[in-house]
Amino acid sequence: MSSHHSHDLPSVFETDPTADLPGRRPEEGQPAAGFVRPAVVTDLEAIGRVHAAAMLASLRQAHTVAHAGAVLPAGVEAMIAPAVLTAGWEQAVVEPSAPGHHVLVATDAEAVVGLVALAPTQGQAVDEQGTPAQGDPEPGAEVTALGVDPAAQRCGHGSRLLAAASDLARADGAQVMVVWAVRGDESLEGLLTAAGMERTGSWRELPVGQGVVEDCWAAAL
Repeated sequence: MSSHHSHDLPSVFETDPTADLPGRRPEEGQPAAGFVRPAVVTDLEAIGRVHAAAMLASLRQAHTVAHAGAVLPAGVEAMIAPAVLTAGWEQAVVEPSAPGHHVLVATDAEAVVGLVALAPTQGQAVDEQGTPAQGDPEPGAEVTALGVDPAAQRCGHGSRLLAAASDLARADGAQVMVVWAVRGDESLEGLLTAAGMERTGSWRELPVGQGVVEDCWAAAL
């Protein structure tokens, strides 16, 4: 995986580092809305449901944009089932494989409405032509999953999840945070841009339906 050197990237903390700090609990007597916390085993079913809904919404939009309005094939949609995704999250939530792996959820009045997952990675510095620079790769953190229930979007949950993820990544020693996002999902692209992330120029194609493209985004920590 390649990314720009961290000194050439915007910082996720240049937006508003004091707003909606991760892990901040509501004041006593206030509703528990907009809270981000580590996932627990009792969240698994909700995580699978939210992840499936967010993934489907993102892929539908990306596929439609990429292929002149063509809908996502029914077979693909059937594979993105909440029960299947729930099973895939169990180990990550119950017993993370190594330090630096995290799963967080966003809640609204105690209901899980969003999630983000982090895993350690490394980013190799490159020059403006994309040629790998000399020196050791930078320690980084990859956002391996990011999603908010479509019914709960535009309420700040995505921003809070990214802020919490960047806070954890910094605490783990990461110098850069990266995320792969499908091209054509304007809502997701807007969220990443607002968080101070930028496209690195790296991309990959996924064999989903007629094909969708994922762009690599990154920001310095």
